[in-house]
Amino acid sequence: MPSVETVLGPVDASKLGVTLSHEHVLVGMGEDNRHYPWLFDWDRTRANTVRELAEAKAGGIDTVIDLTTPDLGRDVAFVRDVARASGMNVVVATGIWRDVPRSFWARDLDEIASIFVREIREGIEDTGIKAGSIKVANDMGGVTPEGERVLRGAARALKQTGCPISTHHWAAEQVGTRQVEIFHEEGAPMERICIGHSADTEDVDYLESLLRTGVYLSMDRYPGGPGRPAWERRNATVKALVDRGWASRLMLGHDYAPAPIRMGAPVGAPTGPTRYLFVSTVAVPALRAAGVAERDIQTMLVDAPRRFLTGAAD
Repeated sequence: MPSVETVLGPVDASKLGVTLSHEHVLVGMGEDNRHYPWLFDWDRTRANTVRELAEAKAGGIDTVIDLTTPDLGRDVAFVRDVARASGMNVVVATGIWRDVPRSFWARDLDEIASIFVREIREGIEDTGIKAGSIKVANDMGGVTPEGERVLRGAARALKQTGCPISTHHWAAEQVGTRQVEIFHEEGAPMERICIGHSADTEDVDYLESLLRTGVYLSMDRYPGGPGRPAWERRNATVKALVDRGWASRLMLGHDYAPAPIRMGAPVGAPTGPTRYLFVSTVAVPALRAAGVAERDIQTMLVDAPRRFLTGAAD
């Protein structure tokens, strides 16, 4: 069986186990973690991150796909250290999120692709840690001109390396349709692409229109929040798609995005289980109770993520 790159090196795909499709280990909005590191308590941040990942591992999560990009404060050395301490497999990403750097606005598309390819084949920065996925993002208002450049660069990098693409998309405006069109124009293999945050909509016909193109859907952002469907409604959407026969193209996750702990923040005992366990402890039992078969749950948690990351059939 093929292997998948993680922060601790390649892992045999058979050992990926239960995999969360769209997560973050550490997010620094505005790259504050890089630019203003004195604002944060790094000892407490590391300890808390290790605790959460270790709890997730003990709770049955084997792998997380960490879709943190440079404009989200990506720090793969930090992720490597906490992955080693917690025992969690962590797949990290190349690519760009919503805050596309100005240097990309006029950069040649093949040069954009070459940046992503370098991080896939040689490693990120000087760490030797190789990306196992490509992250792209288009939000409210649709695909901007600079966002389109990143999509096209990512598609070309996928074609050169076989490394899969996972997107952030604004489901309420059906932005995934345009993402898929651009990937198709670039000749990217649809079966190596996942359209993320798809559980933010309850329009099952729209989601099925994406699935018919061959892509995966990441049904994430559990448990939901203000202005977005609550977890029960997300489950209803997942079940509707499973009932239509699409379990093999669905993956589950949270889009959990913990920030570093600020220096001087009150010290208190952790409250409740790590967010990485909401899907497995709340959403999945409810899907079972609603009649979703165990084989379909296994597919969404284990088989579909493995196929997405490797491109290999079962």
